Amino acid sequence: MSAEALDAAWVRAWAADLTARVAAVLAAFDTYYPFPPGRNEVVPAGPDRDGRRAHAGLPGDLRTFYGVIDEVVLSDIGNAFFIHPSDGVFGDRLELGASGGAGGDGFVFAGDGGGILYAVGPDGRVYRSRTASADGEFDLVAGDLRGFLERLRDAVARFAATRIPTAP
Repeated sequence: MSAEALDAAWVRAWAADLTARVAAVLAAFDTYYPFPPGRNEVVPAGPDRDGRRAHAGLPGDLRTFYGVIDEVVLSDIGNAFFIHPSDGVFGDRLELGASGGAGGDGFVFAGDGGGILYAVGPDGRVYRSRTASADGEFDLVAGDLRGFLERLRDAVARFAATRIPTAP
């Protein structure tokens, strides 16, 4: 795990970088695909969707992230990737319970177009489901949320350069 907690300025810089990389993919989209692009955006948190105030039960780095970003929708990047809106993450947790495979008490916060899920465990580490189920086994993919977000940004950059999808 990183020695530093995630901070809002870093999340804003990450979002700007990711947005630029997505724009590079979309600029050449019609060169590669015979259909128009879908929704691909980083949605900022607004005063009515501020995860820091609304969902104090979220792990610290995830709460910081949702204080800046409400959701990330990458419909046309790789096989698609989504960081779910904070309300949905917290609502799913209340309705469905914790993800048992992600360190025993994880918050599922993201997924790909094939149903693979990502969760932040109680230890702050990020886990990836082996199947399209929050109840299945999860594998560690990043020591903290910052590491995971860096991996996602790098996967988008690789896709922009090669059009070959890779998982974060």
